[in-house]
Amino acid sequence: MSKKYFTVEGAQKQLHKIKKSLSKLQNLKKAIGDITSVMIDPEEIEYEEFAETSTKLSKDFHKLYYEFYKELEKLEETRCLLKDLEQGMVDFYCKFENRDVLLCWKFGEERVKVWHETDSGFAGRKPIIDLEQ
Repeated sequence: MSKKYFTVEGAQKQLHKIKKSLSKLQNLKKAIGDITSVMIDPEEIEYEEFAETSTKLSKDFHKLYYEFYKELEKLEETRCLLKDLEQGMVDFYCKFENRDVLLCWKFGEERVKVWHETDSGFAGRKPIIDLEQ
């Protein structure tokens, strides 16, 4: 998939879908972590119960992983760049003075209001107003 370049307004229009996907991905990741942390001691329960529980956990794990990657594909369709799922950070390619820069948004922010150079990351965030001057 090739790069898609966004304007600030174009990136802003994608936020509703992105917020929904990020929330779902975070919840699925937590559920996957919960399942993988379950410990079953086969010595403490009957074999049939152990086998049944183990199979159910395995099915649930694979179902959640499938849903996780299906949702991740939906997020990728917006053409944003997922930088950090835990913090809900995404970037959007943008052209400025004939070079690539990244519009930057973090879950919890109301709108896209900062940007950074492609090699500077979160620490190099600058207000959008700098792009317009």
